[in-house]
Amino acid sequence: MMKKLSELNGMRIYSDRARYVGSVMDTIIDDKEGTVLGLVFGQREGKSLSVPYNSIMAINDIVLVYSKKTEAGTPA
Repeated sequence: MMKKLSELNGMRIYSDRARYVGSVMDTIIDDKEGTVLGLVFGQREGKSLSVPYNSIMAINDIVLVYSKKTEAGTPA
């Protein structure tokens, strides 16, 4: 099943170890390629905290991600 990007906002993100990561606040898109690069779930020290797209295992009622792939993104 496909989801619209707008449907991801507010979804809860959990790791494969059943740890709550945060809720989707925004989506990072490569405007040249038109691909999703990651999901933003918060901010720390002026930088967006994001989950890279390649660490997403599944999206349904929640977003399930592999552990240890969360990284600081671009400055806010």
